[in-house]
Amino acid sequence: GQLATGKSRLQELKAALDSVQQQKNALLAETKRIHLDSLNEASQRIAALEQELIKADSRHGLMKLTAPVDGTVQQLAVRTIGGVVTEAQPLMVIVPKDDVMEVEAFLENQDIGFVSEGQQAEVKVQTFPYTKYGTIHAQVSSVSDDAINDEKMGLVYMMRAKLDKSTMQLENKVVNLSAGMAVTVEIKTGKRRVIEYFLKPFLEYQSESLKER
Repeated sequence: GQLATGKSRLQELKAALDSVQQQKNALLAETKRIHLDSLNEASQRIAALEQELIKADSRHGLMKLTAPVDGTVQQLAVRTIGGVVTEAQPLMVIVPKDDVMEVEAFLENQDIGFVSEGQQAEVKVQTFPYTKYGTIHAQVSSVSDDAINDEKMGLVYMMRAKLDKSTMQLENKVVNLSAGMAVTVEIKTGKRRVIEYFLKPFLEYQSESLKER
């Protein structure tokens, strides 16, 4: 009798153990499913956010201006916040950092035979009296072959001179030269004394323009 009772009890315990094991397996399966669902949901959310980030970066890039060179802003086409610009409109002029600055001048017909490429020159900036602030050394870089007719000066030739620097040292600061400044250049001709040439009233830069992207 005891043996039968013990055997029956063993079977009951085994059945209970199997039931608990099944419950455990079911719980583990449910937990795994929930975790997988949560993981999938999180993965989808991450993917959606990544796409939103890409779009936001793209929009930001379209609204951001990037200069093709390092330098100083010389001219601005739009100065008001929220100003409207047209497609492909130049927005500003950049004077490239460490770029060579050139002065463009009109050379009178009577002096063309005394000036050639490579000659040394001194440039006086009208804004800064040379007796106080000195001159800027330059070198003639080109002289045009053909003359053009100027209303005031008659036949003139175009010449260019490269400046050694694009700044003027004032009392306690350095000032950048800018377009619109009137200058005079003195060409050292050797046999003749120094001749003065009055230049067109601007300094020309080898510069880049920014356009709306």
